Amino acid sequence: KGSARGSRSAARRGPMNGEGAGLDDDEDLAAALPFSQAANQQGDVLADHRRDLLRRRQPAARITEPPSPPAPARHGKLVNDSVHGLFRLDADAVCIIDTAEFQRLRDLKQLGMTSYVYPSASHSRFEHSLGTYMLAGKWVDHFMRCQPELRISRRDLKLVSLAGLCHDLGHGPFSHLFDNEVIPRLQKAGKIRTKEWSHEGMSCSMLQHLYDVNGLEDRLGVDDRDECRSEDLDTIKELISMDKRDYDDAGNYTGGHTRRARLRLGDKMFLYEVVANGRNSVDVDKFDYLLRDGKACDIPCSFSHTRLMQLSKVIGGQICFKKTESHTLYNLFQTRVNMHQLVYTHAKAKAMEFMVVDALVAADAHFHFEELIWDPARFKQLDDTVLKQIEWGTAPELAEAKAIVQRLRRRDLYKFAGEASVPEAKHASWEGVSEAKIVQHAPPGSGLQVEDIIVDNKEINFSMKSRDPVSKTKFFDTLDSVTAEPLEQHRISTMLPRVFQDKKFRVYVRQAHKLAAAVDAMNNFAKSQQCPSPIGTSPIAKRNRVGLRHPNSASRGSAWE
Repeated sequence: KGSARGSRSAARRGPMNGEGAGLDDDEDLAAALPFSQAANQQGDVLADHRRDLLRRRQPAARITEPPSPPAPARHGKLVNDSVHGLFRLDADAVCIIDTAEFQRLRDLKQLGMTSYVYPSASHSRFEHSLGTYMLAGKWVDHFMRCQPELRISRRDLKLVSLAGLCHDLGHGPFSHLFDNEVIPRLQKAGKIRTKEWSHEGMSCSMLQHLYDVNGLEDRLGVDDRDECRSEDLDTIKELISMDKRDYDDAGNYTGGHTRRARLRLGDKMFLYEVVANGRNSVDVDKFDYLLRDGKACDIPCSFSHTRLMQLSKVIGGQICFKKTESHTLYNLFQTRVNMHQLVYTHAKAKAMEFMVVDALVAADAHFHFEELIWDPARFKQLDDTVLKQIEWGTAPELAEAKAIVQRLRRRDLYKFAGEASVPEAKHASWEGVSEAKIVQHAPPGSGLQVEDIIVDNKEINFSMKSRDPVSKTKFFDTLDSVTAEPLEQHRISTMLPRVFQDKKFRVYVRQAHKLAAAVDAMNNFAKSQQCPSPIGTSPIAKRNRVGLRHPNSASRGSAWE
């Protein structure tokens, strides 16, 4: 059946103009079907391969011009992914993948130091980028087939897919550890004095650099043209760098953070919700990393990304979902919470990450990160192998960092002193805990200093701080509905969460002989703030279990015991 459609498509297809005029037979078929039937049509890699080859035919030459030389042969590739199975990378994606800038992602672990706790969690940003590319193209193709009135062109599909492929090009060593921990520490120390830095911004800079140094202008074909113009690249950058702060409380785009009042695909705003959804954070980036990370750590995911994609449609310029999928969305965000609690903020993995942070900060005198983070040509030299460079480096300025890495190799780790939860009533006014505040509550004569401890202010939420992302989502009744509306919680269930953010703080100590004093200091501070200790991680229980008690401790007989 698919072959028959492909044959008819080859016979009837005309040249593309990049604006939706050259829809193939799959799309013609979708135009004749209601949404509820078109949503069940499935593609396959062979049909995609054939369609891509036919689309690359040179457009008919004008009579007044000599015929154009044939374009060089380019081919896509098949990928057998552990998460999504068999799918195809088209020729343009392969052009980007086969560059040094993209191959760098192989040496960036998706989960930083988590593989020291979950040994199988050693996958990289490379696999995640391929998976996000596939899901982005699949979701846009779903809208193309099911809603031809949206006039989504092949150019639109290509740009969104390539945005999914390139969205993580700007990650630094050990992924989020670099921009969430290393950069702020260097800024606090006065070693980085420039403006805000983010991996999304560097992804845009790295994409431009990749495009320039590899001569991709004449090798990429965004639609019927065998070229990729600067405006196409700028559109991909917009799709990558959408920010939650660009939307108001009602979910309307304002561009207030990135200062982009108008977007290049502004008449198709829903396309900006596929890769990096600033409206409600439901996007293919999240689908892939939760599925991939959960599989690597053997933690099941309780949502179906396939259901969400197939039971979605565009209404009023927004991606909306069938009302029956409201629970699936809550399961999506609850899965994110579970992964943060069990994996991303695992106490032992975080201890190792803080050791890496200390090593990188100490090695700044050698690497000069402030110069690297603004220059893509130099930044691409940074990946997880930076630890090897420190470990085997002979420069004298690497001595301190080298000693920390050697401790890590021996598993002589920083010690976890405890964790406490912030009461919900204090969430709005809570400004976090500093090392100085903890030290102020250390027992007299303990000798605990600010440089002895690390305070980790931890926030786990549904992706939108204290807000409910599902409340920013609209739902429709049936697959053929033409209107959608938000759903209040009481209309979905009376058993849904009412609080969407959890705040905790942890204390780590760099030297084991300071653990007793750190445990007492955290215990005293937590009591002063009426912060309950999570079950099983009480500082008092921790201290008693390891047999440590500072002789000057004043916490005997406290309410913590």
